[in-house]
Amino acid sequence: MQLRLIKPAELDQAALLAHSIFRKAGDTSMKELFPLIFSPGYTHSYAAVAEDGNIAAFMGLVPSTIRTGEALLNVFSIGAVCTDPAYRGQGLAGQLLQLCQTHAANAGASLIFVSGDRSLYTRAGCVPFGGTQFAELNASSAHALAAAAGEEWTLRPMQPGDFFAVNRLLNEREAGQMYSPGELALLLGAEAYAGVLGLSQRTLVAVRDGSIEGFAAMAVPAADVPAPSPATAVDWAGQPQAVAALLAKAALCNGVGTLQVPVPWQERSLLALLRDAGASLSAGANSGTVCIADRESLLRQTEVCRKRSLDLSSVDDKELISLLFDPASPLRTSDSSGESEAIPLPYMSGLHFI
Repeated sequence: MQLRLIKPAELDQAALLAHSIFRKAGDTSMKELFPLIFSPGYTHSYAAVAEDGNIAAFMGLVPSTIRTGEALLNVFSIGAVCTDPAYRGQGLAGQLLQLCQTHAANAGASLIFVSGDRSLYTRAGCVPFGGTQFAELNASSAHALAAAAGEEWTLRPMQPGDFFAVNRLLNEREAGQMYSPGELALLLGAEAYAGVLGLSQRTLVAVRDGSIEGFAAMAVPAADVPAPSPATAVDWAGQPQAVAALLAKAALCNGVGTLQVPVPWQERSLLALLRDAGASLSAGANSGTVCIADRESLLRQTEVCRKRSLDLSSVDDKELISLLFDPASPLRTSDSSGESEAIPLPYMSGLHFI
């Protein structure tokens, strides 16, 4: 058994293995849902390859850059982790995870995000992180939100000519994945998170005086098809009131019923609009788990956005993640202005879901 970087020619076989584990007949293929993992090119993913050349286990590893305030975080995301049933019980996934962690550290990454929270990851140092308010819009609160947002915008489906404007909005967020227009087009077309939920993706923009001021992608039930999951807002950007208008419109579409909106803690203006409209709110962590790829890289990459010097020499990795990213961390007190010193992160089950 060889455990190594997967070769581009082996990616199709890895995608088929992942599809056999995670998808069912008639579902969109894993290769289509996750082009950043399974498309040919310079790959970072690892595989366990049996003597006959078959992929026994696979772990997708995808690099990206997150902008948060003035800082740029070089990170990796892990997903599509699978083992052929014939090779289970040999610890292959754990060995692949160790290889991925070493790869990320050698590449100068600060963090590794994982879409799961099972013991495979928690044993390797992955922990919950950040803070999210989970809002739920029903018909009543959606009508109230629409009224509060106003009627200043034309709300319409996103068109190909909108990509530069939408990409600008996404890249201007306080915290978010950095995209090129081409990568944004690829991810919007893949509809990864909507596909995982068994829903269809709908993308809308809010236009005022010829300018796009809001964007939202939602996972919603397909027409006349029973919904396996609640409708969910996947990603958005732009002026809070414009985004609110788009969320309200999506929530009021036929067949949606309720719309789940996971809002990162730092989006206070949007949270206030949702709260005032009567949306139910519950607090939780970000999506999935995270571990430190390289501690020095993390400290260096976050230095510019730490509001004041913190003594981090005596804290372990779990405490460091809490200190840096959890707005309610018991290890940190607020500054004199009452503002949290947590570093904001995007909600990780968005367009860049891995």
